[in-house]
Amino acid sequence: MIEAQGLIETDRLATLSVNGSGSLFWDSVANIYTTVIVWIPLALAAIFLIIKNIESRRILLVLLMIAVTIVICDQLSSSVFKPLFHRLRPTRDPYILNMVDTVNGYRGGFYGFFSGHAANSFGLATLFMWLVKDKWFNMAVFSWALINSLIRVYLGVHFVGDILVGAVVGTLIGSFLYWIYNLITRNDKSRKKHDSSILYTRSGFMRSDVFVFLCVLFGTYAVILIGSCITPGIA
Repeated sequence: MIEAQGLIETDRLATLSVNGSGSLFWDSVANIYTTVIVWIPLALAAIFLIIKNIESRRILLVLLMIAVTIVICDQLSSSVFKPLFHRLRPTRDPYILNMVDTVNGYRGGFYGFFSGHAANSFGLATLFMWLVKDKWFNMAVFSWALINSLIRVYLGVHFVGDILVGAVVGTLIGSFLYWIYNLITRNDKSRKKHDSSILYTRSGFMRSDVFVFLCVLFGTYAVILIGSCITPGIA
């Protein structure tokens, strides 16, 4: 019991060290980053990547695996863990709520363990990393998932512990669904086979298509930063 209380206190301190900045610019970055519309181009780029590099007979299966990843991560978080553990968000925790910085008054719901955002982000990132198998792509999507998760701590709506558990759950679910996908398609003779080269990743994705995806990702980061410079604290 004492050890558990110590972990909770450590989690609170770690959360407060990441939460907020007192900067209107970074508040605006976090606010824009968490809007759905800004990520629509990246979602389209991901679909483009799948359509261009997965055989037509397996595209629907891949899209199904993506959808199942999202559903499982979301439902485990919102329908199982949050109602079961009832762990208050930092913005609702009576011990630290007066020390938590919020952006535009956003406090989220009452319970936050574990983070559905972190689970979804790491679940999708892991699934795509297994599908594409490219070092630079893996680093980029892992960083995206990490930033996407830590921003929830910055906003004060999740503890660091919520993020860590969500990341582990998402990684396991993404890996498990890729294993299922691989099991289903292992005897598919239409599967592309390419040696890793300057043109293809280890799984046969064209590096030029991967480059397009990465350009959209970093372009989105640029749009977020530019938008935050134009309207700091307002977005």
